[in-house]
Amino acid sequence: MGKIMEHEAEIVEICAEEGRIEAEMIVSSACGGCKAKEICGKSESQRRKVTIYNDHTELYQVGQQITVYIEEVMGIKAVLYSYIVPFVLMLVALFATTSLGELVSGVSALATCALYYVVLAFFRKRLEKVIVFRIKPPYLG
Repeated sequence: MGKIMEHEAEIVEICAEEGRIEAEMIVSSACGGCKAKEICGKSESQRRKVTIYNDHTELYQVGQQITVYIEEVMGIKAVLYSYIVPFVLMLVALFATTSLGELVSGVSALATCALYYVVLAFFRKRLEKVIVFRIKPPYLG
């Protein structure tokens, strides 16, 4: 296993039939650890819900505190699919239609990006199986 990113989370729902656990974690912004966060007022944290597929849902209870992790490679894949690929597609569409005028070029770039996100949403269930969070067993410390 490569590098991992961990977060503390609380289980909010368990669906044993599907082998699915819904957990809510608090994600802090980069300035969350800054000592001057009270002064600048920029610190923020959000509650995010993540889905974890686990074959042993009977070991967990709603309200239980767990540590969820995702491998760094999975995070890189998520950034690639959500930011880098649409940016590249948008640039390709922009430059491919430059000769048709600025308006057509801009609209085609935005339409290409929108179409990409529609296709991405269509394959969401498949991506949920590829980019996965896991529960860190307590004995791994």
